[in-house]
Amino acid sequence: MDEVIFLEVLEGDSLHARHRLERFPVTVGRGYFNDVILDDPKVSAAHLRIDRTEEGALVLRDVGSQNGTFRVEPWAPLAELTLAQDSRVQVGDTVLRFRGRTYEVPHTLVGEAPVGPQQRIFERPWSFVSALGAAVGFSVLSSYVTSYDKTDWGEVVFSVLLPVALALFWAGGWSVASRIARRPFHFRAHGTIGSVVLLAVIGIPGVLTVLGFSLSLGPSLAWLALLGYLGVMGWGLFWHLRYVTRWDSRRLATMVTAVVLGFGLLLQAQELLGNEDFDTALGFPRTLLPSAFRLAPAASMDSFFEETAGLQEQVDALTKEP
Repeated sequence: MDEVIFLEVLEGDSLHARHRLERFPVTVGRGYFNDVILDDPKVSAAHLRIDRTEEGALVLRDVGSQNGTFRVEPWAPLAELTLAQDSRVQVGDTVLRFRGRTYEVPHTLVGEAPVGPQQRIFERPWSFVSALGAAVGFSVLSSYVTSYDKTDWGEVVFSVLLPVALALFWAGGWSVASRIARRPFHFRAHGTIGSVVLLAVIGIPGVLTVLGFSLSLGPSLAWLALLGYLGVMGWGLFWHLRYVTRWDSRRLATMVTAVVLGFGLLLQAQELLGNEDFDTALGFPRTLLPSAFRLAPAASMDSFFEETAGLQEQVDALTKEP
């Protein structure tokens, strides 16, 4: 290897730290007397030593560590290793990779046009509270307008607490992912995105109910609902991943689109294959709407009976089958 080498500390497949090594010997461990200090409780205070031999080779030696040193590929315990380009060893839970100055890095990726730093709306102080408040409001409204009994205050309280709990739990999970992948938590941004998705999920049934009543839509409502949910799912996944990954927006949008379409096809697999189960539930909206909302005439009873004229013959034929 070259006179100057680089010791890289890895976290999974990502690079956590890089140390330039120019003078040897070099010591590695958890103690503050080392040249390279590792923050890993399973690493000994004095763990490794890297020496240069008279022939110019670099040799890594375990100096009596408690948990040992292991070669990664192929996996094996070691006491001494002659370093080569891209050598990897594991100490405790930490993987170390060694590279020289001649290591060729991949070609530079062509990024998006650079723009000045701008704070996204998700990151503004009022965004999370506003989105979560709207989701809670729609949840309470939905619970109220779909109930015909005396107001159940326990149900009202539940309709408030459930969106709050879901938004906080959802934002916390994505924040941990952001912390692991890119250091900042971005809790407010993830909370805002999750609250907007929750608001849409709560609001889609009500919007489609009004739309179906106003325009006298029938079976097409199911497809509109599916498209709405998939669109919201794709939007939320895209923006969550923007804070977690370093992918450019086009690549990320392509991946999210593929995932959402695959999920949609999976949901509709039975219907597309003609194997949809018979549903005994009565599919009618529980919300009563004023006649002023009607923009298109509803189907008449005569047209209903005309469409079902052949139903009796089909039922009679099925009953006669052995």
